[in-house]
Amino acid sequence: MTTSALLPLGMAGIFLLGHSPYAQWYAYRAKHLVVVTDEERPDAFAVAAAVAKAVASRWPESKAVAAVAKTPAEVVKLLRSGQLQVGLLPPAAARDACAGKGPYASGGKVALRAIAVVKGDLLVVLESFARDKARTLAEAAAGAAGSDPGAVKDPPIPLHPGALDYYGGKRS
Repeated sequence: MTTSALLPLGMAGIFLLGHSPYAQWYAYRAKHLVVVTDEERPDAFAVAAAVAKAVASRWPESKAVAAVAKTPAEVVKLLRSGQLQVGLLPPAAARDACAGKGPYASGGKVALRAIAVVKGDLLVVLESFARDKARTLAEAAAGAAGSDPGAVKDPPIPLHPGALDYYGGKRS
């Protein structure tokens, strides 16, 4: 084979390699509920893994798994862009993202809603997250180690309507 014949094959291989991981990632996250947190806090991934395990055990079809991003700001970017659906954030980060303050000012306000409080962190989704799924997620997260149902009475950001459905039913 001549060099001119190999060049198109090499270019095609480069393009296929470049797109393959993205296609796999899109397929993976379409089948799995990914709970993303940040690596800035030493125990954050362990908390996200505990939440994912509790969610997967109570909501098996979610195939929940934990993932980590570098910073809370990156977690918010993943949620805002729709790349991931569920995040675990420190309350101050969730509050600042909702208000569009601090490191979140350039992107504007993010319509985050609280689902649960686990070990002092907020389990959050976007306001557009399906109400029935949010209720199921709140119920499942309540089974996570370190979950604090009492803390959702006064979260620093609004509760998702689906979470309100769950907690309202639990309190009656």
